[in-house]
Amino acid sequence: MNHTKISLCMIVKNEEGSLASCLQSTRGVVDEIVVVDTGSSDSTVEIAEGFGAKVIAHEWHYDFAEARNVSLDHASGDWILVLDADEELPDATRRRIPETAGTMEADGFEVTVRSELPEGDAANYDDSRIVRLFRNRKEYRYTMPIHEQVRPSIERAGGKIFSSDLIIAHHGYSSMVVQGKERRADRNLKMLREAISKSPAEPYFHYQLGATLMSIGKRSEAHVELTGVLGMDYGKLGPAILDKLYMKISQLALEKNDYASAIQNADTSLRINPDNVISMYVAAVSYLSLNRIAEGHRYLVRIRATRSDSLRIGTQLEELIDACEMVLKA
Repeated sequence: MNHTKISLCMIVKNEEGSLASCLQSTRGVVDEIVVVDTGSSDSTVEIAEGFGAKVIAHEWHYDFAEARNVSLDHASGDWILVLDADEELPDATRRRIPETAGTMEADGFEVTVRSELPEGDAANYDDSRIVRLFRNRKEYRYTMPIHEQVRPSIERAGGKIFSSDLIIAHHGYSSMVVQGKERRADRNLKMLREAISKSPAEPYFHYQLGATLMSIGKRSEAHVELTGVLGMDYGKLGPAILDKLYMKISQLALEKNDYASAIQNADTSLRINPDNVISMYVAAVSYLSLNRIAEGHRYLVRIRATRSDSLRIGTQLEELIDACEMVLKA
């Protein structure tokens, strides 16, 4: 069997604090490392070169897709693996990537990017399904200046995208800054508003703007953006984003004690993704707040059945279930 050559493609800037760990996690998995540096002033370039990376200097134009595509242009592998400097490959993923890339029928694979979340968030981590492993073909290129995607170009070219159980560990969201200086939210808000000024009817940008506003506590503004998406051509967003859109709207409704709306949107999220434990929890709390104990209990038991460790409620889940059952037996 011929060896499948894999190129790791990255864009970086001032990533000396995390880049070595990222690259170390790819040893024995990738055959080539292509790093596009957009203006580092620290030791990022030297670290990359120390791992044998091909480093390309590229001026930053506030367009992630453009920079990603420069890295793809310099890759020579059969397959592309895309990582950010604050991400790593867990051991289980390392073992499976070569076999996964050898799948003849696939042109790309969805992986789970598991992002650690800051203390105080309802969840320990957030999972996103993203295409990060795909064949190296000139027609497969990124679009969108921020929260860039390669999936649309693969699908336009008739490529087949398969699901996978690969997980990428993302540490960056536990920090509020990027590249050690700029606030992540400030950078993203600026880029998203610029993108919306150019494409005001693009629901993807409005969803991402709403999600960013929500993450920094601007709940009212976030609600306007997220609910506004529902008045656009939002069907093209795809199930992964639609699931989170309804989940976030349900969370905002719960915070305003609008329990009916919280339940309705949580249930819509769960019809798209039956394993969304955040939506289950929103529905459970909403029903309990309405003193509808049986319905709330049903969602709590459903959370327990997932065996998910993503919620930060720990033993409180069992305590809530026990309390519900005591009331129901009385």
